[in-house]
Amino acid sequence: MADERDERLAHLGMIQAVITRMAEESARMKQFALAVLGVLASTAAGTHSAALAYVAGALSVIFWLLDARYLQQERWYRALFDQIRADTGPTDFCMAPNAQIRQRHALIDTLRGWSVAPLYGTLVVIALLVAQTVGTLATPPL
Repeated sequence: MADERDERLAHLGMIQAVITRMAEESARMKQFALAVLGVLASTAAGTHSAALAYVAGALSVIFWLLDARYLQQERWYRALFDQIRADTGPTDFCMAPNAQIRQRHALIDTLRGWSVAPLYGTLVVIALLVAQTVGTLATPPL
């Protein structure tokens, strides 16, 4: 009985390590996105390059997708953690979330989540506003 408990704790520890890595990568995506948008937006404004601002917007969308994917996987492993924690039988050390867990946490739902949509939506809007402003400033009056 003690061996099963120790095995379950070891399995939960492995899953927790994955959860921690996914959360760290999600935070890193947010940091990179903010830094990249800041650099590209300021460079676009300084060089009057609307194209560079559009690139910043496109990169914001890419970071949004990457961050949402990390968050989705974190949710999968949190659900797996809860499933393993609640099980009463011996553990098999399976690290793959089952199909039911994967269906419960779809990427589209994660993209609209409170921890990614407001941030990345704002970054895209900022990039578009910079592009529009720079494009207006770059056009010489007739």
